[in-house]
Amino acid sequence: MQSIQEDFTCIAIDMGAGSIRVMLGEIRDELISFREVHRISNEIVVKNGHERWDMEHIVKEIKKGISNAIEVSERTPQSIGADAWGVDYVLLDEDGKLADIPVAYRDKRTEGMEDEWKTLMTENETFRRTGINFYIFNTLFQLLSSRNTEPMIKSKHLLFIPGYLNYLLSGSIYNELTISSTSQLLRVDSESWDHLILEKLNLDADMLGRIIAPGTLLGPVKIPEVRGLQMENVAVCGHDTACVVAAIPVENPDYAYISAGTWCMVGIESKVPLISDDALNLGLTNERGYNHTYRTLKNIVGLWLIQGLKKNLPGGTSFAEMEAMTREGDSNVPVIDPDDPVFYNPEDMKEAFDAYFIKTGQPIPESFGTYICCAYDSLCFSFRYHIDKMEKISGKSIGVLHILGGGSQSDYLNQRIASICERKVVSGPVEGAILGNILIQAIAMGKIAGLEEGRALVKKSSRLKSYDPEKEPAVERYHRFIQLKEN
Repeated sequence: MQSIQEDFTCIAIDMGAGSIRVMLGEIRDELISFREVHRISNEIVVKNGHERWDMEHIVKEIKKGISNAIEVSERTPQSIGADAWGVDYVLLDEDGKLADIPVAYRDKRTEGMEDEWKTLMTENETFRRTGINFYIFNTLFQLLSSRNTEPMIKSKHLLFIPGYLNYLLSGSIYNELTISSTSQLLRVDSESWDHLILEKLNLDADMLGRIIAPGTLLGPVKIPEVRGLQMENVAVCGHDTACVVAAIPVENPDYAYISAGTWCMVGIESKVPLISDDALNLGLTNERGYNHTYRTLKNIVGLWLIQGLKKNLPGGTSFAEMEAMTREGDSNVPVIDPDDPVFYNPEDMKEAFDAYFIKTGQPIPESFGTYICCAYDSLCFSFRYHIDKMEKISGKSIGVLHILGGGSQSDYLNQRIASICERKVVSGPVEGAILGNILIQAIAMGKIAGLEEGRALVKKSSRLKSYDPEKEPAVERYHRFIQLKEN
């Protein structure tokens, strides 16, 4: 790695569907570090009959976090960048004000929209045009459900969540490429909107604006909280998972990644999208990444399963205690398919498991530890299934799995992934989105040479841990998973 001649300080805003954090990032002595200066819980609120994001509160707290970061920083931050969850958007009227309170992707307004869209364009054509697979929460279906509504009619701009924050910071009205690619509105073979799809939604491309590449400098930050300081607004990878992938400390080019959080993203980096019939049927989606790459991945209902089951336990029960409960489970552990709609947003996760067991002719577990073991192992079975399929479709041999995000902190989960998937696992970094956000700002500001140098910096600065496969007796249960998945 080249020697970094100048220290760098920035503010990284990481907006998750569960929490939003403002971080102060630094690159010094060829190490990257960060610290949290402000965090708020990001909770869906029900208003006017829909599940929504309290955007005014979110923005107020982010600005407070920016002030905190400036106050505690030894050096004035040189830039600010924001990443967020995908698909959701903000509508602005002609005065640049909110035209509506943003609706959350879990809102039920998208029910039935997949079938309605298929009357306008076939599933196959939609996939081949956009590279994005069919998920009930896609922006495409959100917009279809709100077509010709009053908020849409009076809106002049549609900005995805990071684009809206950038607009407030620097006045720039653009949508960044990686976050735009989650929408199912973008051409898979270019960096432009699909005009035929927009036409069917009664939308004008001008409303979505020009698409910019990650790493674009948007101009000086103009909010009062910076108190006249010179700070650049950088359009980092707007999608948090794209930031995560940018920060992977790659050891072996033949790798796949698992971003393990509420949602688990299992994917590979590719120079070309995978848009074959097999890719469509497998549920693969081709989102954009940093440096002209595609993130070909599968979205899986992830640790949401564990989080849901946790609600059936006494308050204060830790995830480590839940993992320990797996040792007390039944010897005959059932399996589930995490992709089954019953697990998407149930009122009671344990009841959802029971409904699935009944539907598939499996016994109801006698101990709660069996439910937890079932959830973890079924996730690992799903990881292996999709990795094996991606290996076949892409022609890429996958020998190493990089586990990222909150789930990478679990020795139990990492070892189960290694054993069930029969591949070496490298866990960490935990805060991939933050690291990717900082790296892209540093590259854009000319502080480090490029992504290769940035990933080497992450590797040098992070605690990584390796896991080798252990003898795994769950072969019969994996075959049962395949049968459930393919029948």
